[in-house]
Amino acid sequence: MCTEWKENQIASPFQRAKWIWHKEIYNTDEYAVFEDSFECENENVTLRICAETNYVAYLNGNMIAYGQFAGYRNIKYYDEIDVSAFCKKGKNVLEVSVWYEGFNSATHIDDGAGLIFEVLNGTNVVCYSDTNTLGAIDTRYIGGRSKAITVQLGYTSGMVNANTQNKKSRCVELGRKEVRFEKRPVKKLLDDALVVGRLIDEKRSLYDLGREEAGYLFLEVECAEDCKLTVGYGEHIYDGEVKRKIGGGYKNAGRDFSLDFICKRGNNKFENRFLRLAGRYLQVYCDNPFKIKTIGLIPVYYPVAERKFDFLRGTDKRIYDTCVRTLRLCMHEHYEDCPWREQALYSLDSRNQMLCGYYAFEESDFQRANLVFMSHGTREDGLLELTYPAINTPAIPFFSLMYIVALNEYVSHTQDTRILDEVWKTVQAIVTVFVKRLGENHLIENFPAPYWNFYEWSQGSDNSNELDAEIPRVKKTDLLLNCAFVYSMTAYNNLCKIKGEKGVIELERVRNAIREHFYDQERNLYFLSDVDKTYSQLGNAFAVLIGLGNEGIIESIKQDETLIPATLSMLGFVYDALLTEKGNEDFIINDIRCKYTYMLEKGATSFWETIEGAFVDVAQSLCHGWSAIPIYYYHTILRK
Repeated sequence: MCTEWKENQIASPFQRAKWIWHKEIYNTDEYAVFEDSFECENENVTLRICAETNYVAYLNGNMIAYGQFAGYRNIKYYDEIDVSAFCKKGKNVLEVSVWYEGFNSATHIDDGAGLIFEVLNGTNVVCYSDTNTLGAIDTRYIGGRSKAITVQLGYTSGMVNANTQNKKSRCVELGRKEVRFEKRPVKKLLDDALVVGRLIDEKRSLYDLGREEAGYLFLEVECAEDCKLTVGYGEHIYDGEVKRKIGGGYKNAGRDFSLDFICKRGNNKFENRFLRLAGRYLQVYCDNPFKIKTIGLIPVYYPVAERKFDFLRGTDKRIYDTCVRTLRLCMHEHYEDCPWREQALYSLDSRNQMLCGYYAFEESDFQRANLVFMSHGTREDGLLELTYPAINTPAIPFFSLMYIVALNEYVSHTQDTRILDEVWKTVQAIVTVFVKRLGENHLIENFPAPYWNFYEWSQGSDNSNELDAEIPRVKKTDLLLNCAFVYSMTAYNNLCKIKGEKGVIELERVRNAIREHFYDQERNLYFLSDVDKTYSQLGNAFAVLIGLGNEGIIESIKQDETLIPATLSMLGFVYDALLTEKGNEDFIINDIRCKYTYMLEKGATSFWETIEGAFVDVAQSLCHGWSAIPIYYYHTILRK
């Protein structure tokens, strides 16, 4: 269920346009092309457009816009684009290709096919979608396969070298329910120059982009005869090839990182703007003779200015710069956990990205937009979905708590308190869920199925078995969930002071209960759960952060090698715990140097999901936004 929109938001930016499709019945993984025309009297021409699921728009043969900002079922986002530079005197032809995916992924909610647009000349509507608009199946794309890359990303996109298009006919108006429209909350992406792949293995037709990139595939190939050609992509080489197909995954669905192209004899040129991919390596597969003339990616970046600093040198500067690049690779329509495998917005991942972004970039508008956008992903149970926009996900309670932490940090860094009115219903819903779950022992028991009690990718904290419905669950109470509750509610209480409202008052009782339930006096450490009495850096760091630490625990976090080490995603909480005592600054900087230099020496051009990288699991991302956390500590510790 999505949160309601404010009353002062407009119902629709479209004055005359209707939702249309080229026919009444549409199919999953369907590509359609639409055409309309107009004449304009002056140079002030604007296109407003919204599509399900994605679009590429052309005016007089020139690509003018692409990339739909995905919405919820009752909230749709439209692009408003100045197209004056592409207009001419007389007749102007607008063409829009739309891909209806029809798949509930980690980044899209299936809400049926559809396109709505208007062209304004000044304030006058001169062109709009209705039954006079012409449409047809777009034969330049391979539709109807429903071939998934991953369950998080959804379907792959394929192209056809088609010399002709189907004859277009008048469109039908769709009887779509009324929705609330909002203008795209972030800026459109910008193209960078084509990065051409360098051939490194002629026999395998394997190409190296030189470093991790995120963008759109460009391919020019000469074929000896009509054929199908497949391009696989990935972040690393495994057994001499791109690891294109990877088994397992969520619900053991398997993964296939590739795009298909139907080629004709002779020269073929493709540029696919429907699927943004990422990685460093490209590999071409074809059973027929072919010659690659050009293959590469057109990188796209969110337009944000980097702050200029001159306080780092040598290895520290290299680590910092790679962290900033990692952030940018995971920053498109919204924050992404990784640009290769999922491209999904998570509240925990984005918390790290936001925190680093306050120091790395000149503006904080992107943080604000993401916080508001996530707030619309409130479920009927009061928690947040796992990703946004998405529905019926295995929600992670811990991540909902981290949303409040991120919100408090945003307000602290920007002094923008107006955001609280926009997201407060979501915050209150989260708080209510957790307060109601406090037991008589003043602790919160783990959430039942189908919730996922995840904290980090480490022993005792990932609970990945909970994603398998066939494995029975054991009731338990986790240290991390209860510490995170106190930590998050402390942030909530700070926000309540700003709003002049009453906060959560049970925190001292929860702290005492955590100490009584999880503290091992003999070891002077806190164990992770009342079922699995293991000890971790992260668990004890959270205990310190909520006021339950001591000098011995802090020393163990630094030196005790029997503790399960924190993963890259959680280093910030460990470092913050160490900073509760003076004198640990050098340890933190040296720990960053050790871990991040290791990745650089292994060839990293962006920082990995975990320190093990793909050496342990080939599905591990080698570019993960949450791992850019050193940016924050370089600024807060080294910058004077």
